[in-house]
Amino acid sequence: MDTRASNSGHEPVLVKQVVRYLATERNGAYLDLTVGPGGHLKALGQVLSRDARLYGLDRDAAAVKLAYKNLQGSPQLKAIICASYSEVEAVVANFEDRKFDGILLDLGISSLQLDDPQRGFSFRFDGPLDMRFDTGSTGPTAADLINTLSEEQLTGIIRSFGEQRSAGRLARAIVRERQRKMILTTADFRNLILRTIKTPQKHKLLARVFQAFRIAVNNELENLAMVLPRAVDLLKVGGRLAVISYHSLEDRPVKQFMRERVRGCTCPDTFDVCVCGTKPSLRLVTRKAITATPEEQRTNSRSRSARLRVAEKIT
Repeated sequence: MDTRASNSGHEPVLVKQVVRYLATERNGAYLDLTVGPGGHLKALGQVLSRDARLYGLDRDAAAVKLAYKNLQGSPQLKAIICASYSEVEAVVANFEDRKFDGILLDLGISSLQLDDPQRGFSFRFDGPLDMRFDTGSTGPTAADLINTLSEEQLTGIIRSFGEQRSAGRLARAIVRERQRKMILTTADFRNLILRTIKTPQKHKLLARVFQAFRIAVNNELENLAMVLPRAVDLLKVGGRLAVISYHSLEDRPVKQFMRERVRGCTCPDTFDVCVCGTKPSLRLVTRKAITATPEEQRTNSRSRSARLRVAEKIT
């Protein structure tokens, strides 16, 4: 199976596992809510029948364009739409299929995005502090947040989304620096972080702080909480939801959501009898998160932190 997204430099993570757990109906309909360059859809198309239907969404217009190019030879491809997965219900209303046998949500950022200095996602390159998945949106960039939010708000972002104990110190340094000059590039921000917080784990520090502002810019956790129940609603009975996450801030709510839907009842544990009437709507396909094999981790560094969880709709 050729799993690479050709000409993109991006290799999808856990692709064999996604195909194994998601492709349960050879003639079915499948939806990738974060299609990227299209690697997962391409792999699904290679094991499904020609009568299957493949659909994709992505907020990144460049990714949508590349996915179409990479999936040109897939007879099952129906549509790839440039839209956020938070808009999935409105988008699906225009599809030939309205219910799906499998839905994938890959929450990671692609190498296509990371390796473009103009996108501002990586501290490895100098470029504008943008970090928007959708560069055509009117939403704030990372530079907008860093140069306008209060010290308290900055502290909250760095502590909550970057899990940094020194969030307050860095927020104060940001406020002081922007009074001297605006913080507009990734190099400006990287150098400020390293001047403020001394640690031998510089790469980890930078990655987490950049991650924090990327999450804030794109409302990632709010959108995740919104899309999970909507994805379940869009599954056929017996259809499966597969979610790949890359850090605990993503994996924790996915794990909790699936467990709640498996349990069904929301009554307190002190109740002897259920009075809420909420029935289970999912069963866990993977009891524990699936991780990449040692071989994949050696050949694809992005897979090292990846966690795949799969659940099946039962009602």
